[in-house]
Amino acid sequence: MYKVGAAKVDITCFQKGSVMLGYGRPFHQMKDVETPIYSRAIVIENENHTIAFVNVEIGFCTVYLKHGVLEKLKSKYPELNFKDNQIMITAQHTHSAGGGISQHFFYNVPTPGFNKDMWEKYRDGIADSIALAYYKRKNANLKFGTSDFSEKEEVAFNRSIDAYNANPEIEKKLKKEEWHLAADRTMKLLHFEDEQGELIASLNWFGTHCTSISNDKYKICSDNKGYAANFQEKHYQEKYKKEKTVCLFAQEACGDISPNFIYDKKKRWTRGKYKDDYESAKYTGDLQFQKARNISDNLLKNKNKIESRIEFIQSYIEFSDVQCDPEFTDGKKDCITSHPCLGISFLEGTVEGPGMAKSVGNILRRVLDIHRKNEEYKFSKTRGKEYADYVKRKYGTQSPKHIAVEAGMGKIAWQENIGKLPIPTFIEKSLQYIRHAGKQGMADHKPWILSKLPLQIFIIGELAIIGFPTEITTVAGRRLRKTLMDSLENYGIKEIILSPYANGYAGYVTTPEEYELQRYEGGHTLFGKWTLPAMQTSFKNLAEKLKNKKEDHSQPLIFSEDQIWVYK
Repeated sequence: MYKVGAAKVDITCFQKGSVMLGYGRPFHQMKDVETPIYSRAIVIENENHTIAFVNVEIGFCTVYLKHGVLEKLKSKYPELNFKDNQIMITAQHTHSAGGGISQHFFYNVPTPGFNKDMWEKYRDGIADSIALAYYKRKNANLKFGTSDFSEKEEVAFNRSIDAYNANPEIEKKLKKEEWHLAADRTMKLLHFEDEQGELIASLNWFGTHCTSISNDKYKICSDNKGYAANFQEKHYQEKYKKEKTVCLFAQEACGDISPNFIYDKKKRWTRGKYKDDYESAKYTGDLQFQKARNISDNLLKNKNKIESRIEFIQSYIEFSDVQCDPEFTDGKKDCITSHPCLGISFLEGTVEGPGMAKSVGNILRRVLDIHRKNEEYKFSKTRGKEYADYVKRKYGTQSPKHIAVEAGMGKIAWQENIGKLPIPTFIEKSLQYIRHAGKQGMADHKPWILSKLPLQIFIIGELAIIGFPTEITTVAGRRLRKTLMDSLENYGIKEIILSPYANGYAGYVTTPEEYELQRYEGGHTLFGKWTLPAMQTSFKNLAEKLKNKKEDHSQPLIFSEDQIWVYK
């Protein structure tokens, strides 16, 4: 028998003028609040173990935020005795909530800098939601169900269809107007009910970006998944005549998946069903709510319960130096990762969130081609073997990416001293902040982006929930699921559920074939062409540790307060 408790806590932190996290644009500032922002937690316990799954309505979790939550739990709720590997904190990835919550420099640039008040509000709320859920535990039955969205339901569209088609397993290449078919349209739902047969909590996974609300809107909002959660909670509140059910709408493989499908000629980006973004968010949210409700209503009538089994493991792996198993590289040996780098295509944004102008990007590509030749042929000869080896590895793993930011080494393009960044700052206000931080000496602490990644596995009955701190594309997700199923099928696992945006954030994961095209997702795949094989290799090894009951004692890299950039 399981014991389950669920709770939600309002973590809305409105600071007029504060920049929101997601689009990475300094002009995307808070002016009002459209919906509250919540942390929702489910604590699951059996006779052997206790775990907590959290979904937060923010852009992403960070390792520094999770570290803060653990410290808060120790000080405020020591009796809970939760360890790092027992908690999975995921984000539903709204782009309309506060940022500045990372210890790493780069994703704090638009804010600008670390926002301690925001971080503390999120930290305290997440910790409280876990504790409240723990104290509300009661005997419960767990059930699992799935259901597919029909092709007509306007819920998910592949925004990088050409990259999707580049994968060899896609035998029938899809046309642009068939982009709704280039998505995994299955919702997976874990259902928790009490001994009276009433729903305690509902946790589902479905991949579609929380970008229904564009960067020309300036209100805090939980976007489509937030609306979905509110709709479902209200439905069961009315059904049971009391506040009881907590509903979590988590992401699955959504790296290349958007809720937006209509090109707005005036704005020059894609939008959802309606011209009013908030109505579009409600529309996409309602589709997800209706699907989740139907699954749960069917499960309430179903007597098949999940067996009482909980296991968990977590590891922190330095992803800038992973040797990939040839099993995942088509037999190629010596495929490795390198320090995290961001490409020009990342700076240019997506069809739903444009960034730097393409004309500027093309100019920078030509300049970077010249810089690469200098590094490979001139500097490598004059700066010694260590430098030459670094350059060879960088371009060997990151090509054909035009490297705009060497986040692992703390460099912008060809400029090593960012305090003297020669690029005109009128191009992008973020460049002003980067230059300012460089002059303060506050960008010296590296890496600028998370490179020691938390990888996590939760086992619940026959389900394996796979937590990782990246956005993963549709086909990359399929390959990762297969890797985990091959590893865990003989361990009694029948369903692999991907849970991205978990415990941190480190960009994207594309397939090597998608990476070659260098669309936005490839430009934001930090560790190079072999990032997906590195993740497959790492999770395969972690699954073996789990099966062999081996503990993992790796720890995250946590910065001290004086190493974190605060804008002054």
